[in-house]
Amino acid sequence: MLPIETATRQKREALQMCQDLVRYSSDAMRSLHRMLTIYGQAKGDEVKSVFGEVTGAKEKSLSIKRDLSNELITAGAILLSREDFLRLAVPLTEIADLSEGVAYRLMDLLERKSHISNILLGKMIQLSEGVLDCVLKLREVMLSLNFNTERVETLATEVEMTERKVDDMYRSVVLSIIFSNSAIPTILVLKDMADMLEEISDKAEDATDSARILALSAL
Repeated sequence: MLPIETATRQKREALQMCQDLVRYSSDAMRSLHRMLTIYGQAKGDEVKSVFGEVTGAKEKSLSIKRDLSNELITAGAILLSREDFLRLAVPLTEIADLSEGVAYRLMDLLERKSHISNILLGKMIQLSEGVLDCVLKLREVMLSLNFNTERVETLATEVEMTERKVDDMYRSVVLSIIFSNSAIPTILVLKDMADMLEEISDKAEDATDSARILALSAL
Protein backbone atom coordinates (compact mmCIF):
# COMPACT_ATOMS: atom_id res chain seq x y z
CA MET A 1 0.00 0.00 0.00
CA LEU A 2 1.29 3.46 -0.92
CA PRO A 3 2.16 5.83 1.92
CA ILE A 4 -0.63 8.26 0.96
CA GLU A 5 -3.18 5.41 1.00
CA THR A 6 -1.89 4.24 4.36
CA ALA A 7 -2.14 7.75 5.80
CA THR A 8 -5.73 8.09 4.54
CA ARG A 9 -6.72 4.79 6.13
CA GLN A 10 -5.09 5.76 9.41
CA LYS A 11 -6.91 9.09 9.40
CA ARG A 12 -10.23 7.32 8.94
CA GLU A 13 -9.49 4.89 11.77
CA ALA A 14 -8.39 7.69 14.10
CA LEU A 15 -11.49 9.70 13.27
CA GLN A 16 -13.70 6.71 13.98
CA MET A 17 -12.09 6.33 17.39
CA CYS A 18 -12.67 10.01 18.15
CA GLN A 19 -16.31 9.62 17.12
CA ASP A 20 -16.59 6.65 19.47
CA LEU A 21 -15.09 8.85 22.17
CA VAL A 22 -17.68 11.59 21.70
CA ARG A 23 -20.43 8.95 21.70
CA TYR A 24 -19.38 7.59 25.08
CA SER A 25 -18.80 11.10 26.44
CA SER A 26 -22.30 12.16 25.40
CA ASP A 27 -23.69 8.93 26.88
CA ALA A 28 -22.00 9.76 30.20
CA MET A 29 -23.41 13.29 30.18
CA ARG A 30 -26.87 12.06 29.22
CA SER A 31 -26.88 9.56 32.09
CA LEU A 32 -25.67 12.26 34.49
CA HIS A 33 -28.55 14.51 33.44
CA ARG A 34 -30.93 11.63 34.07
CA MET A 35 -29.43 11.16 37.55
CA LEU A 36 -30.19 14.77 38.38
CA THR A 37 -33.75 14.58 37.09
CA ILE A 38 -34.64 11.56 39.21
CA TYR A 39 -32.75 12.68 42.32
CA GLY A 40 -35.10 13.38 45.21
CA GLN A 41 -37.91 11.25 43.78
CA ALA A 42 -37.37 8.37 46.21
CA LYS A 43 -35.61 6.43 43.46
CA GLY A 44 -32.31 5.75 45.18
CA ASP A 45 -31.79 2.37 43.51
CA GLU A 46 -32.45 3.84 40.08
CA VAL A 47 -30.00 6.68 40.72
CA LYS A 48 -27.34 4.12 41.65
CA SER A 49 -28.09 2.14 38.48
CA VAL A 50 -27.71 5.23 36.30
CA PHE A 51 -24.48 6.08 38.13
CA GLY A 52 -23.18 2.73 36.88
CA GLU A 53 -23.98 3.86 33.33
CA VAL A 54 -21.91 7.01 33.82
CA THR A 55 -18.90 5.14 35.18
CA GLY A 56 -19.21 2.50 32.44
CA ALA A 57 -19.19 5.15 29.70
CA LYS A 58 -16.18 6.82 31.34
CA GLU A 59 -14.21 3.54 31.40
CA LYS A 60 -15.03 2.87 27.74
CA SER A 61 -13.84 6.34 26.78
CA LEU A 62 -10.54 5.81 28.59
CA SER A 63 -10.07 2.48 26.82
CA ILE A 64 -10.66 4.07 23.41
CA LYS A 65 -8.28 6.90 24.20
CA ARG A 66 -5.56 4.36 25.03
CA ASP A 67 -6.24 2.52 21.77
CA LEU A 68 -6.11 5.79 19.86
CA SER A 69 -2.80 6.76 21.47
CA ASN A 70 -1.31 3.39 20.51
CA GLU A 71 -2.65 3.78 16.97
CA LEU A 72 -1.10 7.22 16.62
CA ILE A 73 2.23 6.00 17.98
CA THR A 74 2.19 3.11 15.50
CA ALA A 75 1.33 5.45 12.62
CA GLY A 76 4.44 7.52 13.27
CA ALA A 77 5.46 10.37 11.01
CA ILE A 78 3.37 9.08 8.09
CA LEU A 79 0.27 10.51 9.77
CA LEU A 80 0.99 14.24 9.85
CA SER A 81 -2.22 15.11 11.73
CA ARG A 82 -1.67 12.70 14.62
CA GLU A 83 -1.14 15.55 17.09
CA ASP A 84 -4.46 17.07 16.01
CA PHE A 85 -6.26 13.81 16.77
CA LEU A 86 -4.64 13.58 20.19
CA ARG A 87 -5.51 17.21 20.90
CA LEU A 88 -9.13 16.33 20.07
CA ALA A 89 -9.18 13.14 22.13
CA VAL A 90 -8.07 14.81 25.37
CA PRO A 91 -11.11 17.07 25.96
CA LEU A 92 -13.47 14.35 24.70
CA THR A 93 -12.16 12.01 27.38
CA GLU A 94 -12.27 14.75 30.01
CA ILE A 95 -15.99 15.27 29.33
CA ALA A 96 -16.69 11.69 30.44
CA ASP A 97 -14.29 12.04 33.38
CA LEU A 98 -15.95 15.24 34.61
CA SER A 99 -19.39 13.69 34.18
CA GLU A 100 -18.35 10.87 36.48
CA GLY A 101 -17.00 13.43 38.95
CA VAL A 102 -20.36 15.21 39.14
CA ALA A 103 -22.21 11.89 39.35
CA TYR A 104 -19.96 10.73 42.21
CA ARG A 105 -20.73 13.83 44.23
CA LEU A 106 -24.43 13.46 43.58
CA MET A 107 -24.26 9.86 44.81
CA ASP A 108 -22.50 11.04 47.96
CA LEU A 109 -25.26 13.58 48.64
CA LEU A 110 -27.80 10.81 48.14
CA GLU A 111 -26.08 8.42 50.52
CA ARG A 112 -25.76 11.14 53.16
CA LYS A 113 -29.44 12.00 52.68
CA SER A 114 -28.48 15.61 52.11
CA HIS A 115 -31.41 17.91 51.46
CA ILE A 116 -31.45 19.88 48.21
CA SER A 117 -34.30 22.35 47.79
CA ASN A 118 -36.54 21.93 44.75
CA ILE A 119 -35.45 25.38 43.52
CA LEU A 120 -31.76 24.51 43.64
CA LEU A 121 -32.31 21.08 42.14
CA GLY A 122 -34.34 22.62 39.34
CA LYS A 123 -31.55 25.07 38.54
CA MET A 124 -28.96 22.28 38.55
CA ILE A 125 -31.15 20.27 36.17
CA GLN A 126 -31.43 23.27 33.84
CA LEU A 127 -27.66 23.74 33.90
CA SER A 128 -27.15 20.04 33.20
CA GLU A 129 -29.59 20.20 30.30
CA GLY A 130 -27.70 23.11 28.78
CA VAL A 131 -24.40 21.26 29.12
CA LEU A 132 -25.91 18.13 27.58
CA ASP A 133 -27.14 20.21 24.64
CA CYS A 134 -23.61 21.57 24.19
CA VAL A 135 -22.12 18.06 24.17
CA LEU A 136 -24.73 16.76 21.74
CA LYS A 137 -23.99 19.63 19.36
CA LEU A 138 -20.31 18.71 19.62
CA ARG A 139 -21.26 15.19 18.59
CA GLU A 140 -22.92 16.63 15.47
CA VAL A 141 -19.69 18.47 14.69
CA MET A 142 -17.76 15.21 14.96
CA LEU A 143 -20.16 13.30 12.74
CA SER A 144 -20.06 16.02 10.09
CA LEU A 145 -16.33 15.36 9.65
CA ASN A 146 -17.32 12.14 7.88
CA PHE A 147 -19.47 13.51 5.13
CA ASN A 148 -19.65 17.31 5.11
CA THR A 149 -16.65 19.18 6.48
CA GLU A 150 -18.10 22.44 5.14
CA ARG A 151 -20.81 22.24 7.83
CA VAL A 152 -18.26 21.95 10.61
CA GLU A 153 -17.94 25.72 11.02
CA THR A 154 -21.71 26.24 11.18
CA LEU A 155 -22.15 23.50 13.75
CA ALA A 156 -19.10 24.68 15.70
CA THR A 157 -20.66 28.13 15.99
CA GLU A 158 -23.74 26.51 17.50
CA VAL A 159 -21.56 24.85 20.13
CA GLU A 160 -20.02 28.21 21.01
CA MET A 161 -23.43 29.87 21.30
CA THR A 162 -24.69 27.07 23.56
CA GLU A 163 -21.56 27.30 25.70
CA ARG A 164 -22.21 31.02 26.26
CA LYS A 165 -25.76 30.21 27.40
CA VAL A 166 -24.32 27.64 29.81
CA ASP A 167 -22.01 30.34 31.22
CA ASP A 168 -25.04 32.53 31.97
CA MET A 169 -26.89 29.66 33.63
CA TYR A 170 -23.80 28.73 35.61
CA ARG A 171 -23.43 32.19 37.13
CA SER A 172 -27.09 32.18 38.16
CA VAL A 173 -26.84 28.69 39.67
CA VAL A 174 -23.69 29.50 41.65
CA LEU A 175 -25.25 32.59 43.22
CA SER A 176 -28.38 30.60 44.10
CA ILE A 177 -26.26 27.91 45.74
CA ILE A 178 -24.11 30.31 47.75
CA PHE A 179 -27.05 32.32 49.12
CA SER A 180 -29.26 29.28 49.79
CA ASN A 181 -30.22 28.02 53.23
CA SER A 182 -28.62 24.64 52.58
CA ALA A 183 -26.08 23.15 54.97
CA ILE A 184 -22.51 24.36 54.36
CA PRO A 185 -21.21 20.93 53.24
CA THR A 186 -24.10 20.66 50.77
CA ILE A 187 -23.39 24.15 49.43
CA LEU A 188 -19.72 23.26 48.87
CA VAL A 189 -20.57 20.03 47.05
CA LEU A 190 -23.24 21.67 44.87
CA LYS A 191 -20.84 24.50 43.99
CA ASP A 192 -18.24 21.91 43.01
CA MET A 193 -20.79 20.11 40.84
CA ALA A 194 -21.81 23.34 39.10
CA ASP A 195 -18.15 24.19 38.45
CA MET A 196 -17.57 20.79 36.87
CA LEU A 197 -20.69 21.03 34.71
CA GLU A 198 -19.55 24.39 33.41
CA GLU A 199 -16.10 22.92 32.73
CA ILE A 200 -17.70 20.18 30.62
CA SER A 201 -19.11 22.84 28.30
CA ASP A 202 -15.64 24.41 28.12
CA LYS A 203 -14.17 21.03 27.11
CA ALA A 204 -16.85 20.70 24.44
CA GLU A 205 -15.78 24.06 23.03
CA ASP A 206 -12.11 23.00 23.14
CA ALA A 207 -12.93 19.80 21.27
CA THR A 208 -14.88 21.82 18.71
CA ASP A 209 -11.83 23.97 18.01
CA SER A 210 -9.78 20.81 17.44
CA ALA A 211 -12.45 19.48 15.09
CA ARG A 212 -12.15 22.68 13.08
CA ILE A 213 -8.44 22.00 12.62
CA LEU A 214 -9.15 18.46 11.44
CA ALA A 215 -11.72 19.76 8.97
CA LEU A 216 -8.94 21.77 7.34
CA SER A 217 -6.85 18.65 6.77
CA ALA A 218 -9.15 17.24 4.09
CA LEU A 219 -10.39 14.13 5.86
